[in-house]
Amino acid sequence: MPRTPLKVTVLGSGTSMGVPTLGCPCRVCSSTDPHDKRLRPSILLSRDGQHVVIDTTPDFRQQAMRAGLDRLDAILLTHGHADHVLGFDDIRPYNIHQRAAIPVYGNGDTFQIIRRIFAYVFDDRPTLSTVPSVTLQVIDRQFELLGIPFTPVPLFHGEMNVLGFRFGRAAYLTDFSSMPDSSMALLGGLDELILDALRDIPHPMHQTVDSALELIEKLKPRRAWFTHIAHDLPHVETNERLVKLGFPHVQLAYDGLQFEVRVDPAEEPSGEQEAFEEKRAAASAGGAAPRFSTFTSSEAWVSRFGQFGHSSVLAIGSFDGIHLGHQAILRSVAERARALNAVPTALTFDPSPRKVLRPDTAPPQISTIAQRLAGFQALGLEAAVVLPFTLELSRLTPEEFVERILLRDLHIKALFVGENFRFGHKQAGDVTLLRRLGPQHGFEVVVLPPVIYRGEVVSSTLIRKEIADGDVSRAARLLGRQFVLTGEVVPGTGTGRRFTFPTLNLAPEQGLLPQRGVYITRTGLDGEPCSRRSVTNIGMRPTFDGSALSIETHLLNAQLSSAPKRIEVRFWYRLRDEKKFNGPEGLRAQIARDISTANKFFSRLRRFRSLRDAPVSAPRS
Repeated sequence: MPRTPLKVTVLGSGTSMGVPTLGCPCRVCSSTDPHDKRLRPSILLSRDGQHVVIDTTPDFRQQAMRAGLDRLDAILLTHGHADHVLGFDDIRPYNIHQRAAIPVYGNGDTFQIIRRIFAYVFDDRPTLSTVPSVTLQVIDRQFELLGIPFTPVPLFHGEMNVLGFRFGRAAYLTDFSSMPDSSMALLGGLDELILDALRDIPHPMHQTVDSALELIEKLKPRRAWFTHIAHDLPHVETNERLVKLGFPHVQLAYDGLQFEVRVDPAEEPSGEQEAFEEKRAAASAGGAAPRFSTFTSSEAWVSRFGQFGHSSVLAIGSFDGIHLGHQAILRSVAERARALNAVPTALTFDPSPRKVLRPDTAPPQISTIAQRLAGFQALGLEAAVVLPFTLELSRLTPEEFVERILLRDLHIKALFVGENFRFGHKQAGDVTLLRRLGPQHGFEVVVLPPVIYRGEVVSSTLIRKEIADGDVSRAARLLGRQFVLTGEVVPGTGTGRRFTFPTLNLAPEQGLLPQRGVYITRTGLDGEPCSRRSVTNIGMRPTFDGSALSIETHLLNAQLSSAPKRIEVRFWYRLRDEKKFNGPEGLRAQIARDISTANKFFSRLRRFRSLRDAPVSAPRS
């Protein structure tokens, strides 16, 4: 049966002062183009006769009348600034007509502001006139409206904590300057993205056009719309500029813009699924369970989920790198868990079994545990059990492992493994044994074939070889993303700053490093939502007679007032071997050529992605 799509209406696309701005004679404020008339930022979400508005701006009455809004079922508030809440009193007619309080969703900081500005609504004093009737609901996890899940997306508006919202395959992110990495993980697979892009000139609390485009490149929505637009950006000219820049799928939003968002079956919770999620939330301390939970024992998993009768669909393995083969298994786990109303879970080990049993032959790790956990969450899992691998654990027979951990603790309904999976004492257990034990104990065993890339089986061993050989481009194709080094920034010798180009010096958390040489990279700085273009050298600094291996990253087109505490370096392409030059001038000239090559590389990549991801026809403006 076809599912009703979600209809999005842009009620306002302007800044806090609106466009035209009072007393301003500029060409945008005096424009006759209706697209240049921008009320304060807000959107309306409608489905099956129900309506939700995000932010009640000072223009809310005008916006609601223009949209023909005859009922209001809920309000979402991004934050408490005046241009987003001062229309709050205008909801009173809906209280009268609907004879009900309206639920309002937001964070605690926003509700403190609402209670202060609209104290007469909450002081319980007798009144001769009507006041808004609302129920304030602080949100810190996914909730349901209009029959689909809504996900709050934490953002930073300068130093202020604000919220964006994801609903189905769309998201609305207004009034923000930066985004934590944990929020980036909530925004994959979008068809439509509406986001803050104030103007070209930097602002301490808002995205610029350039920073918004950089975020769009990272999130890769099918289509994106700018909002909270200042009078610096004329509608027609800016849209033409975006097309020329290679972003035909990005346009300025405008008041009255409407589009539909597809609702997938998996996005519509059934009554059983709602009860399932409520039980999981109730199982947490304080009633605020995160969407993804990590445990260091199977007993901890069962204490969270087992007391409410939940079972697991499980994947077991080291998952080093979470490459294409791992991803196939983990996606299958998430899909099967939805069908069985179970908890999609990964079981892995730290340290790796080989490091405990045969430390001399243990390979360096492609990814840290933190990276693997982030990968589990991004692929739709809800829990991970990271078992400390000990000699005692290694002595469990395969049957004991199944009975004690999988059955007694993890209440397994289905197990997904690869063809070469081995487990138990001396690796005596294999898929043949699992296929026999599964029917005996009532759990399903699914053995997935390996993923083949250009005639070779995708494996962690192969990926380690490609990285060690410096072929980071091929490693990225096997991983499904770039190879990443993470770690703290440590003091260097100061040589680069004095003689060539300033660099950030990385102390990597992984043992596996690409072959010595110079690479085109992107570097993520601690606390910043988007990575920056960079060139990274791995080597001994032979020009300066270096005696220790170093990893030095130069940020392209960027100057930092202070070094970040941590960075993340993503390796895109190997440029060249490390060389010894006659002196700093020769090295400086070569680095300048490397920077030019890197910039050309990313410009070509941007154009390619724009052509690949562009819609069949450009969106109407």
